Amino acid sequence: MPIANCVVTQSCKLGSADLIEVWSRESGISSEHMTLNIISCEQQFGNAYAVMASLYLPSMWPSNKISAIQTGLAQALAECFELPLSDVHVITNIVSSGLVVERGQEVSW
Repeated sequence: MPIANCVVTQSCKLGSADLIEVWSRESGISSEHMTLNIISCEQQFGNAYAVMASLYLPSMWPSNKISAIQTGLAQALAECFELPLSDVHVITNIVSSGLVVERGQEVSW
């Protein structure tokens, strides 16, 4: 279930690399269940980031995997958008069992 919603400024251009495969490689975690959405940002105010990602992970994940996948996401976004890491911001949200509905059914782990 790693799901990332990435808001990117209009000046960001995605290169030719497969973002999911780069994320998998950078994190050392299989891409099998990864989902990544790119959302174009109309305007941004305050502290600016070229890419801001909200990452959703199940609560059953151990802290070392959480660390690997969130830092791997930041590295992949920086690489694929050809940005310095300082222009990428990732916030990880931990989702508890039973708070996901997939195919009409609550998912428990």
